[in-house]
Amino acid sequence: MTSWVALLRGVNVGGNNKVPMAELKALCEGLGFASVRTYIASGNVVFASEADEGAIRTEIEQALLARYSKPLGVLVRSAEELA
Repeated sequence: MTSWVALLRGVNVGGNNKVPMAELKALCEGLGFASVRTYIASGNVVFASEADEGAIRTEIEQALLARYSKPLGVLVRSAEELA
């Protein structure tokens, strides 16, 4: 299983695009990701998954759109890439 980091663009900045981290964690767990944890109120989430980068990004973006009714950009990188 690969460790991934998802970075949400423009959330929790200046009161716009509020995404509570507890909700983000639950959303990612609901998508089947493992070992999910968030980092402060930044819109960053770390998790493990067997899926590839493109599939993960699409799943998260679609789930966020369904939950918050607005498109939120998501950048996904492996932990190895970030290291």
